[in-house]
Amino acid sequence: MKVFFTARSKSDISEIVRYISQDNPHAAKNWINSIFNTIKNLEKFPSLGRIVPEYSEETIRELIKGQYRIVYKINQSEAKIYIITVHHSKRLLI
Repeated sequence: MKVFFTARSKSDISEIVRYISQDNPHAAKNWINSIFNTIKNLEKFPSLGRIVPEYSEETIRELIKGQYRIVYKINQSEAKIYIITVHHSKRLLI
């Protein structure tokens, strides 16, 4: 499957990197590399994450990476995965 990023997820990632970079640019670089490596696993294993409890829908899943939730949607018919959002786990999803 091919992974695509929504505008929201791109914005989320940029915002998080900017925030982390304020204190530690090296940590920000490590964080983004870690996030992209985690997301890359979805290409071969799209159902790797758990179903998002707030939605209870089989196609909307999430991976937890540290303190962040990577929420994505699987579109089997198009063989695509859409990264919906990446955000801190203490924030409300909805």
